[in-house]
Amino acid sequence: MNDKNSAGLFVTGVTFVIAGPLLIIIGTTFGAGALLSSSISDMAALIIGANVLGGLLSLIGIIMLIGATYRALVKIDALQVTAPSAHRQHWPADRG
Repeated sequence: MNDKNSAGLFVTGVTFVIAGPLLIIIGTTFGAGALLSSSISDMAALIIGANVLGGLLSLIGIIMLIGATYRALVKIDALQVTAPSAHRQHWPADRG
């Protein structure tokens, strides 16, 4: 069985797109909890880091999904990458 690169990119992209917002939600939840307990100075770097990492994961996931979709469409010939040559001649197979 051959590995499918576009399938791996697609699965990784979907995982990043799901994990990014989840990380942002977790960071925001802990940030709100730290704000209510007035210990925001201890958690500020962690909260900002989690939100930035979540945003980057989402962005990378979207780019990977676009790349996987492009590769899959090119592979199944649903997306024409180059125009066929107009000067191409079709010869019979038994040409002598």
